[in-house]
Amino acid sequence: MIIITEKDDRIEYEKDAANYVGVADSIYLPESTNELTEIVKKLSACGTPITISAARTGLTGGGVSHEGAVISTERLDKIISIDKEKMTALLEPGVRLQDFHNELKQYDLFYPSNPTEVWSSIGGNVANNASGAKTFKYGATREFVNYLEIILPDGDELYLHRGQLIADGNIAVLKTISGKEISFEIPLIHQPNISKNAAGLHLIANMDLIDLFIGSEGTLGVIKKVGLNLLKAPDEVVSAILFLKDYESTLKLVSLLRETNELEPRLIEYFDNNSLQLLSKHQNDIPKEAKAAIWVEVETTSDQLEYVMNKIYDLSLENQALEDETWIAVSDKDRKRITDFRHNLPLSVNELLSKYGQKKIYTDTAVPKEYFNNYFNKMYDKLNDLQLDYVVFGHIGDCHLHANLFVKTDDENEKAELFYNYMVDDAINNDGTFSAEHGVGKIKRPFMNKMYSEKELIGMRNVKEAIDPNFLFGRDTIFLYREL
Repeated sequence: MIIITEKDDRIEYEKDAANYVGVADSIYLPESTNELTEIVKKLSACGTPITISAARTGLTGGGVSHEGAVISTERLDKIISIDKEKMTALLEPGVRLQDFHNELKQYDLFYPSNPTEVWSSIGGNVANNASGAKTFKYGATREFVNYLEIILPDGDELYLHRGQLIADGNIAVLKTISGKEISFEIPLIHQPNISKNAAGLHLIANMDLIDLFIGSEGTLGVIKKVGLNLLKAPDEVVSAILFLKDYESTLKLVSLLRETNELEPRLIEYFDNNSLQLLSKHQNDIPKEAKAAIWVEVETTSDQLEYVMNKIYDLSLENQALEDETWIAVSDKDRKRITDFRHNLPLSVNELLSKYGQKKIYTDTAVPKEYFNNYFNKMYDKLNDLQLDYVVFGHIGDCHLHANLFVKTDDENEKAELFYNYMVDDAINNDGTFSAEHGVGKIKRPFMNKMYSEKELIGMRNVKEAIDPNFLFGRDTIFLYREL
């Protein structure tokens, strides 16, 4: 067990990737799952608030403490087992996503979850029900979790196998390894009409109770072990970047890609003109006349490889893409050019944020498919009306975009807040969400009151109270502590 108490040594554990800063009295780095259980029991007995941290790649302040202790699971990084026949894996929570992906290659297996931050941790991904580009085809992290070991706030534990503990309508009963039962009522919560939503606790009638802890952002317990379902690696993958002449053509192409049964893309990603301009500072092969770009990937077989490539080219021609500038790749080596293109963008954004010394201001809103084009146009109209400096990119297949704002003055910051609230209101008013993938944390907590009724919020808080009656875990994450 490593314990950090010195003020200067605590600094890196008192902030996240969004530069959200908090304070902690001490930092604990358990080096085994037994130590993790021991420290939770010890802190709980003392009534010490506990915040769970992992890779510190979060963007909402959920892993940043306002008081008490931080427990970082970063040293719990063992891949316990991979079963090639059953296509499952058992992991400690600190395993980094990229390390796991690399390990699976030798088994010819595939884990579809791929948040942009490849060095995020498996435990953090589960705690936030992380998603990413391939969510378009495969869904978020929840779809692949088959087992969880959870340490509750009092140090007792839950072993949850998918399919074994189901709520009876709106009545839920959790059974701990010590034999204790925790009962609570599942409130009626309106679910937005979208594929991705990470705003608040996951609560539906007749639910599998393992799903309550996926996306709970460390407010109900700490993840000790994670069991995952895996897939066989695809035979072939065609990756392409299609550069478009205008936004209208881009929206038409995206609509076709979403609906085509011939391709069934696993991801459809978007980069606007400002994103391309920013990337061109690092990559000199981006066509200057391009106004937008779409990244699409399709899984296929060797027999169908040529057909898929031709179909992608045909779609690009039909939608005024700069066909001579299309990037296409079928090998890992060639695909690196495309994945670097995608991952260089958030890095470039973060460089600018550091230059301006600002916190990350970005939208994480998503809307129903039928409203998306209207939402898209209103977003750009508002950005241009406010004369903000921005880049927009993200998961356009899921009707989910990130508008990243750069502010250098108090006036620009005020306009950025105005824009942010405008987009949140627009998404919620059209049965969308203010947080599609990054969770609520502490930064987005005020928007819970916009998306949910008082009755719904009270229902969520009652579930929190049933499992954590002393409100020790994740204070001020999702719920403001003093309101509880």
